[in-house]
Amino acid sequence: MKTNSSRKVSFDDLIACASCDWLHYRTIIERGSRASCARCGHELYTRKPFSIDRTLAASIAGVVFLLLSLFLPFLSLARGGISSSISVLDAVGALWFSDMRWLGLMSLGMIAFIPMMRLCLLVWVMFRLRYRLGIIPSMRTAMRWAERLEPWAMAEIFMVGVVVSLVKISDLATLTVGPAFWALLGLIITTSFISIFYCKDSVWQLLTTHSA
Repeated sequence: MKTNSSRKVSFDDLIACASCDWLHYRTIIERGSRASCARCGHELYTRKPFSIDRTLAASIAGVVFLLLSLFLPFLSLARGGISSSISVLDAVGALWFSDMRWLGLMSLGMIAFIPMMRLCLLVWVMFRLRYRLGIIPSMRTAMRWAERLEPWAMAEIFMVGVVVSLVKISDLATLTVGPAFWALLGLIITTSFISIFYCKDSVWQLLTTHSA
């Protein structure tokens, strides 16, 4: 591709608007600012301040919250002097042993395995970027998978289901939410912070313009 001045332009120097497909030259913008489409005003890319540091911190916190939500008591029920508590893994085990194994596996994957995989990938990539340990090709693969897995990490959907269940059975027994409930809530909030802090354009520029 050539301009009128016969200057060669790399595709990496161009960016297309996701809304109207108008091509723009990529320019360096100040930290904390964003670039918008000249035609429709749609956001093209941003440069969020301290993106790598904040994404790394939020991802590590997410791993901690997720582990706590899996192994600590999630909910306690008491009725007629009899009480019992259950964790998220206990619920998955109950599905497994009640001939609903596929549902149990899907629940384990959506609540635990996929979110943990995504968080670990983010921690690994951001840690290497933060401490300048060098860019290797597997980091780009890891970030692609982290972005692909984001829609499938459904801890917040599980929380909505729990809240609905609590409302329905609150008249039948005395319910007490355990520490895992609050840990899962912390995970959902932390995941929201990751979405806010993560600057996709800045990270991918680092991954594609630096070699190992």
